[in-house]
Amino acid sequence: MFRRLPLLLLSVTLLTCTPVAQAPDPTTAPYSRAAFGAGWADPDGDCLDTRAELLAGLSTVPVTLAPSGCSVRHGRWIAPYTGRVVTQARDLDIDHIVPLRYAWGHGAASWPSAKRARFALDPVNLLPVTASANRSKGARGPLDWLPPDQVFRCQYVLRFRRIAKAYGLVHSTAEKRDLAALTEQVCGT
Repeated sequence: MFRRLPLLLLSVTLLTCTPVAQAPDPTTAPYSRAAFGAGWADPDGDCLDTRAELLAGLSTVPVTLAPSGCSVRHGRWIAPYTGRVVTQARDLDIDHIVPLRYAWGHGAASWPSAKRARFALDPVNLLPVTASANRSKGARGPLDWLPPDQVFRCQYVLRFRRIAKAYGLVHSTAEKRDLAALTEQVCGT
């Protein structure tokens, strides 16, 4: 179990971990990354996979491709979790805002394989972030991890919640309450 982040409302209190309603039994449905598909895809056949397409689309300047034309080498990205400007594509990871392992434990274990593959490649759920921020986040959701850049925290929490809702992820009553409180804290609403 992860330690919950303290909510900084009027006083600092530590939230407790609450079991997820209807979470899959880990003995019958162990998490497998492969259950979400083979990885980055190239649906339009232009040799640029999902990662490369995302990097090219989100760069604030035209990107430089590798000699093969199939991967991005350089561009200019503002990594949202840290606010850092990054110009080398190799310094970025593509993060699933709602991590695959998190989704698995909140209902994706029972999804059809096509829905899991769609979730893994959904550009709404993908962000180029610094490798260190991605490693720091791991498979945690916003109750256990928030971006270091406080300016991005509201957007991150709102986007996480929209994606979870769109895909029908299951949260316990306590998680729903804690997510609402966190949203109020980081967004001021």
